Amino acid sequence: MTAKNTLRRRTARLSGVLAALVLAGLTAAPASADRFDSYVALGDSYAAGQGAGPYTDACLRSGHSYPQLLDAARKISLTGNAACSGATTRNVRTNQIPSLSRKVDLVTVTVGGNDLDSIGALVICSQDSGAACTAALAQRASVLQTALTNPASSRFFQDLLAMLNDVKANAPRADIYVTGYPQLFEPGAGPAADPINGLTQQLNAVIAKAARQADGGRAKVEYVDVARAFSGHGIGSEQPWIVGLPPLCTASSTCGSQTADIFHPTADGYAKGYAASIRAAIY
Repeated sequence: MTAKNTLRRRTARLSGVLAALVLAGLTAAPASADRFDSYVALGDSYAAGQGAGPYTDACLRSGHSYPQLLDAARKISLTGNAACSGATTRNVRTNQIPSLSRKVDLVTVTVGGNDLDSIGALVICSQDSGAACTAALAQRASVLQTALTNPASSRFFQDLLAMLNDVKANAPRADIYVTGYPQLFEPGAGPAADPINGLTQQLNAVIAKAARQADGGRAKVEYVDVARAFSGHGIGSEQPWIVGLPPLCTASSTCGSQTADIFHPTADGYAKGYAASIRAAIY
């Protein structure tokens, strides 16, 4: 979040608080402008906390997820966590947005990867970094390129935008933070590492574009870049914050639960990557 947008957001929130309290004949306490009494989290496995475990339900929600970490922070109260592993933008609209209300003053959203079937591409590339991987990445890159260059004709982009507009409509008072995804690999970590990272960059660019359009210059919908925080901590680094394939396993092997969480953040990734980036954007 830019310093300019941070100032706009804080100024707008503080002005609203001041106006309400002046009308009531009271004196405002500036710190209250940064308090969120009703925070609702929406999204997919990256919002649920998959990768960090242990899980509390079939949606693979974890106590180490970034919504839970934000809830532990001063001035943020998590009142609803609808995030669920496997969710797409349409799932969010159908199953998660009903958890919003006019009382909600903070919303976070991480979604879009499943619309693109990013994990499907990663599985293909983990099995074969050759032609099959190249074709899988090219197909998805084409979808994203259309979303960036001709969003009006892109179903992918329009689904993202419609979801964000629904969030705005159902939580009209809320500040909405839309996150991207981390680059999974250290540069050069493998034959498919750089192309996969490039696809993630494209995906994040589309999500950021949808957030800007949904915001419309009102400083109510903000894209949060988490990739910078994860830099130096991808698969192949000395301290990865992403769950990689276990030794001697491939995505097609029978490795049981060892492969269930691959390509998702670790507990450190959620704490130092996601939660830290969102807190920095908010405050």
